[in-house]
Amino acid sequence: MVTSSANPETDATAAEAPLALPAPLRLKLPDCWDPTDAALIELSQLNEPWDFELTADRELVFVAPERPGSSHRGVDFITQVHLWCLRTGDGLVLGPQLGVRLPDSSMKMPDVAWISDARWGNRDMDQKGLLDACPELIVEVVSATDIPADQEAKMAEWIRNGALLGWLIDPYREIVLIYRPAAEPERLERPERLSGEDVCAGLDVRLDRIWR
Repeated sequence: MVTSSANPETDATAAEAPLALPAPLRLKLPDCWDPTDAALIELSQLNEPWDFELTADRELVFVAPERPGSSHRGVDFITQVHLWCLRTGDGLVLGPQLGVRLPDSSMKMPDVAWISDARWGNRDMDQKGLLDACPELIVEVVSATDIPADQEAKMAEWIRNGALLGWLIDPYREIVLIYRPAAEPERLERPERLSGEDVCAGLDVRLDRIWR
């Protein structure tokens, strides 16, 4: 596993980032509280604009609202993956508000995800609960409020729970870590493009706008 120091931009003062939370902020859940899909959705609605994820150890991990740069980079990835998806006609592209319930009981929210028609199956697009299938492609973009090592651990958890290809984009260190099942992460220094390989055949994502 590749390790790294915290992003220097996470040291911004409260005056510079009034909505910033201590990183990471984790809250243990009491044994008497059952974090069902419905309970997690209601908790999120009651505490906007904060988002959170649930670990397999029953911890809520709070995620601060995105800054403009992080939001722009995420939209760039969603756009490119979505255009590819429209060309192939296979699967769905899902965005950062998606909640995924993973086999280890955790709940995570990817920046960008793609799930094939085969893995989606006959699920209802408007189902009330969280998505109970792990997407094949996961993209996570490190933001100014993230600790890179935490994002690396999160990506490894995606792979352990069924993702087939993961891209961790760090615009501050100008690197990409590529995650695949049963393999160590591959580190690329400021790559120009990323390939969907055999998971997302024909997907070719440009990164020149990410490194600006």
